[in-house]
Amino acid sequence: MMMTDAPAIETHLAPPPWKLRGDGLILLYNFSANFVRSQGAVTPSMGRWLGGLGAVILADYADSAVGPYRELLFVPGRFELAGKKAHSISKIYVSSAASVANGRANWGIPKEQADFHRSDDGDAQSWRVSLGERDLFRVTYTPGRVAFRAWTWPFFAPLIQHLDGQTFVTRISAHGVLKLAQVQDLQVDPAYFPGVAGIQPMGVLRASRFTLTFPKPRIV
Repeated sequence: MMMTDAPAIETHLAPPPWKLRGDGLILLYNFSANFVRSQGAVTPSMGRWLGGLGAVILADYADSAVGPYRELLFVPGRFELAGKKAHSISKIYVSSAASVANGRANWGIPKEQADFHRSDDGDAQSWRVSLGERDLFRVTYTPGRVAFRAWTWPFFAPLIQHLDGQTFVTRISAHGVLKLAQVQDLQVDPAYFPGVAGIQPMGVLRASRFTLTFPKPRIV
């Protein structure tokens, strides 16, 4: 899998806490050790991988401390690092330079920038994430009809990230409305994002009207 370093970006930093509002899609997985080792974008600085619940998440934030932006992220599972056990993001793309700079500086999240496209075609909804003319992720799905409220997604309690010599522990909280969803088509370029297209998710959730709070992290 090709690894790229995010370019240095000069932009205004907005310190935490942040409160983000929007909607998105959550694909839940239980990844194998072989998949995480070969395709999970995991680095030694992330610590020891423990397994557990993993995820691919697409989010469309209508409001944040740096304005609207979209993101695609990959959570391989839980890790043990600096005496802590928590989930960690190993690969993430966002649609704005401000989100890249602030995510890295505030919480140690290794964000990179990409282009995002969304469309609705009747009941089906589609996302496409690209780098120039190259698509790195495409998904089409249909949400169900039954909705239920949820609080604090399990892989965000807490989040641990190591970047530029620092380890950040952040207790993120969230609440919103979820619906079961069904994926119709999923395509991934494994050179740029973990190749989950051939793996059946444990569950797919459409999230709407959610609020996500990123507090000031603890540096350990």
